[in-house]
Amino acid sequence: MVVDNFSVIPSQTPTIEHTPTSQPSPAPTLEPTDSLEVASPSPIASPTKEPPALLCSPLAEHSIEQLNEIVSSPYAPPPAGKDDRHHGVDFAYYNHAGRASVAGEGVQSILAGRVAAVIVDRLPYGNMVIVETPTDLLPEIVQAALAIPEGYSLYHLYAHMMETPLVELGQVVACGELLGYAGMTGYNIPVPHLHLETRVGPENTIFEGMVFYDTRATTAEQANYLRWRISGDFQHVDPMKLFSE
Repeated sequence: MVVDNFSVIPSQTPTIEHTPTSQPSPAPTLEPTDSLEVASPSPIASPTKEPPALLCSPLAEHSIEQLNEIVSSPYAPPPAGKDDRHHGVDFAYYNHAGRASVAGEGVQSILAGRVAAVIVDRLPYGNMVIVETPTDLLPEIVQAALAIPEGYSLYHLYAHMMETPLVELGQVVACGELLGYAGMTGYNIPVPHLHLETRVGPENTIFEGMVFYDTRATTAEQANYLRWRISGDFQHVDPMKLFSE
C-alpha cells in the first residue's frame, strides 16, 4: 500500500515487541499544547526524547495476542477520496473470557502521545478520542514499517466509548493509559464495540470538533471530519498491522 509516494506497510511486517496491558509504559516527558487551532498545526515545543514506548493493547482485558480473536469488522479501506467501507477495525464479542460483551471494558492508548481530539457524543464517532504519537516516540520497528516522512505523525482514534472520555485535549498520555470505556455511542451502532483507526498525518494537528451526519454540525466540525476521512491529509492504515507478529 502506498500513501503519497511513501510506503505505509511492507508486505512482511516485522515482529513488534509488546508490553503487557497490566504494566503500562511510563508517559514521555511532553508539555501540553499552549494554544489550539481547529484542525491546523499548532506550535508545540519539541518533546523530550526518551526511549520509545512499547505497543499496548487497545483493550484493558485483552492482550495484543488475543485481538485477532475478537475482530468483529476488519479493515476494509475505500478508494482514495471515498468515505464508505471501513477505515479502521472493530473489536466486539459475546461471552468471551467470562464477559458477556465488550461493553464497559477499558479502552487504552496503544502508544504514548498527546491527545489531539476529544469528542463527546457527536455523530458519527460518538464519544471519541484521537491521540497523536510523533515518530520519535514510536518503537523503531513501527517507524521502519510505516516509513513516516518528516513532518508527519501517527494518529490513533478510539470511537463509540460508553461515557465521556477520561482525557482532555492536549493531555500527554502513556502507552496503556485509560481513555474511557467501550460502548455504543455514535451513528447507527447496533452493538457495543471499540472502533480503532490509525492514520499518518501532519504533525501537531488538533481537532476541536468533528461532526458529520448531523444537520446541527457547524461548518468547521464538518470540515474537520472531511479532512480526517477523505482529504488525503490523513492516510489510513490497517491498525492490525501494528499488532502483527
